[in-house]
Amino acid sequence: MTAKSINEEDDLPITVVLKRVEKGSKRVLQEVDALNLGRTTVKRNGVYRTFNDGTFVKIADGEFKKKRISQKQVRLF
Repeated sequence: MTAKSINEEDDLPITVVLKRVEKGSKRVLQEVDALNLGRTTVKRNGVYRTFNDGTFVKIADGEFKKKRISQKQVRLF
């Protein structure tokens, strides 16, 4: 199922939209890995960038606690 115009995008099922977003995200991660830009990870004591060869660099210091979300709503726009 495809949308031919911007107005028809609202009629697409949410599962189709989510699959396309996931596919796009996978392509972005493949490009990031190919360029060896590293993936960003948030841990309790800081933000780290992990590269393909396994090395990591701390890019931000701080205390990052996990937060619980009371409502689970997805807002696309």
